[in-house]
Amino acid sequence: MNSKLFSIFVILGLIISMFIGACAPQSMPTNVPEATEPPPPTTQEPAPPTEISQPEPTTPQKLEPIYIGALLPLSEPGAPQAGQLILRGIEMAAIYVNEVLGGSLDGRPVEIVVGDDKGTPEVGATEYRRLVQTYNIIGATGCYHSSVGLATIEVAKELGAPIIMTQASNKAITESGYPQVFRTHLIDPIRAIALVDFAKNQGFKKIGYIADNTDFGVGLSAAVEEEAAKQGLEVKSMIYDKAAVDLMPELLQLQAWGPDIIFNAGTGNPEHIIIEQAYEIGLFPETPMLATSDWPYRSDEYWELHGERGVGIYILTAYHKDMELTPSGQWFHDRYLAKYGIAPTYSSYNGFGDALILANAAKYAGSTDYAAIIKALEENEFEFWAGTVTFPRGEGAFWHQWTPPVLITQYTAVNQKQDEAKLVYTFQYTP
Repeated sequence: MNSKLFSIFVILGLIISMFIGACAPQSMPTNVPEATEPPPPTTQEPAPPTEISQPEPTTPQKLEPIYIGALLPLSEPGAPQAGQLILRGIEMAAIYVNEVLGGSLDGRPVEIVVGDDKGTPEVGATEYRRLVQTYNIIGATGCYHSSVGLATIEVAKELGAPIIMTQASNKAITESGYPQVFRTHLIDPIRAIALVDFAKNQGFKKIGYIADNTDFGVGLSAAVEEEAAKQGLEVKSMIYDKAAVDLMPELLQLQAWGPDIIFNAGTGNPEHIIIEQAYEIGLFPETPMLATSDWPYRSDEYWELHGERGVGIYILTAYHKDMELTPSGQWFHDRYLAKYGIAPTYSSYNGFGDALILANAAKYAGSTDYAAIIKALEENEFEFWAGTVTFPRGEGAFWHQWTPPVLITQYTAVNQKQDEAKLVYTFQYTP
């Protein structure tokens, strides 16, 4: 074989070997991971607690107040001392209703709005109208002067809001028969019966009567004269102008007539002038004197003005310390004593009781509608400061009239308080 052929065979063998190697299966290398330390155990933090959605705190809704009007003589020519005492009672009634009773209608708080009637009819009527139209009061109370009461009831009839007379006593007020008019105070005919009955029981035969020319003074004068005639007693009445400051002429005429007892029916400053000038001429205390309402129970004022000259006066009232008080009346007595350092007078008690009645009437009515409140006043019995009150649809002056007991006490020593006055007479009217 020559060298050229040999070279060809060698080349062919190499080609065949390369072909066979390319077609053979290949083994893939295996990557072995390097040894590693196991990972540290993981600590899973606890999931935060699920927050529960809380409602936003809300401010309690403020209830709309219920307004009660206080119509009072807080300045002259009225009797501001009496007006202030009645107002104390009315204001404390609001506290009692709000703190003890939990409010009036639907728990609404009671607020007192005040009108100064100045003891003047025209002013009283205007102030009552203002209280109704400005505050939409559920009713009013506090009238002291009968002349103011008579003027105010005409506006009450027009506007519809009820009014309770706290101390206005002229019979024509309830004799009107107006649905809006109520009273928790003595009417003049009953006062006159008690006054004359007392005089007769004491053996007095001649009654000297002195008063101003107001509806109270003139009305009570007529009632006393009528009742005295029935009982066989004589009466001499002296009526002076309300603005008078010198009553010596009237008192001298009474002295010349020779009365056995004097009925002092003055209001405001004249009630005190009568005592001083009667003492000056020797008419009092030689002749007994009876105050036809309880103004001497404003004892600080009374003794400061009169001192020893005021001893011996008789006082017609509807309150005495031995009377049994209701729970509300006892609360009022204790609260008043703590605040003012003296027991409340009848004026304050009655103001408290009348405002309490109005607040409860709205609650019973379930409404501030005037007709509904009047209906509630007529149909319900109300806790008063002493006893309970109803307002019957009576005849004449007894229309919506509740009559308290009549008491007569006497100051027997200087500087006595009302609770120290001697009880000398009681009278309970029976129709």
